[in-house]
Amino acid sequence: MNPIRMIWITWESQRRTIELARLLPNAKLFILQINAPRFVRYPYLILKTLGLLVRFRPKLLFVQNPSVVLTLSAVLLRRVFRFHLVVDAHNEGVKPFHSHYNWLLPIYSWIQKKTDLTIVTNDQLGKEVASNGGTPFVMEDPIPQMWATNAISLQGKHNIVFVCTFQKDEPYKEVIASARFLDRSTCIYITGNYGKSPSCVIKDAPANIVFTGFLPEQEYVNLLHSSDAVMDLTLMQDCLVCGAYEAVALGRPLILSDTPVLKNYFYKGAVYTANSSQAIANSIRHTIAGHAKLEVEVRDLKRDLEAAWQKKFTEFRNILDRI
Repeated sequence: MNPIRMIWITWESQRRTIELARLLPNAKLFILQINAPRFVRYPYLILKTLGLLVRFRPKLLFVQNPSVVLTLSAVLLRRVFRFHLVVDAHNEGVKPFHSHYNWLLPIYSWIQKKTDLTIVTNDQLGKEVASNGGTPFVMEDPIPQMWATNAISLQGKHNIVFVCTFQKDEPYKEVIASARFLDRSTCIYITGNYGKSPSCVIKDAPANIVFTGFLPEQEYVNLLHSSDAVMDLTLMQDCLVCGAYEAVALGRPLILSDTPVLKNYFYKGAVYTANSSQAIANSIRHTIAGHAKLEVEVRDLKRDLEAAWQKKFTEFRNILDRI
C-alpha cells in the first residue's frame, strides 16, 4: 500500500491504538486532542480530521471508537472521500457500561453496518457486532513494548500496583478497603488521577495504600516493574484490561477480576478475584504465597500470547489487503 494512502485517526491517546498503528508500517497515525469544552472540542477536531482527509485522500482510514463523534464523522465522510473504513471499537464503542447510555446502541449498530471492518478484542463483542449486521474481526491487544530503566524502592515488604483510572467500572473503593484486611507490610500502590474520586475515600484510606497520581510513562513502567504483582480489576464482563497486557510485557504476576473473558485469555500467571474487598485481600495473599510459580507462568504466557497474536495479525493484514 502507498504509505500516504492509509491513515489512522484517533481523538484519544490509547496504548492499543499506538501499538497497532506502529505495527502497520504504512499507516500514519494522527492523535488529535484539545483540552476544551465539547462545543469547542468537537468542531475543532472535526475540522482537523477533515483537513487530514483532504491532505492525504486515504484509500483506507482507521478510526477509534470511542469517540463516537469521530466514528460517525468518518462514516458520513467516506462517501465524499471514497475510502474504506476500519473501526477499532473498544468495549464502550460496542456496548455502553451504563444503561443510561443505551440510546447509543442504534447508532453503534448503524456504524457497524456502514463499516468495512470492526476490530474488537474478544468473541463476545464480535458476536454483538455480527448481530448488528457488521463485520467483526477479533484481535486482542498486542503485548506492548515496555522496558524498565530503574528499579524503584517501594515502601512495603510486598507491593501490589493497582492500575486505575478511577472510573465507575473499576472497583477502586473495594481495593482501598481490602488493604485493611492485609498485614501493614503489604502495600497497594494505586495509579491514576485520584482527584476523580470523592475526597473522603482518599482521606480515609489506610496507611498501606499509596496514591501515586498520574505518572509519566517511564515512571509508570518502572513502578509496575518494581512491584510484586500488577492488579487490574473491572466490573465489565467483556473487557480485557490494559494493565494485564502491561503486566505480561514486564513479566509481573497478575491479579484480575474473575470473568470468563479475562480467565480465558490470561490463563496462567494470574490469580482471579471477585470484586469485593475481602476477596481482593485473599487474592493478594495467594499471589504473594505463590509468587515464584506465578513469575514463571507469566513468562510462559507472554511467549504464548505473542506467538498467537502474530498469527492473528498476519490474518488481519491479509484482510486489509483484500479490502
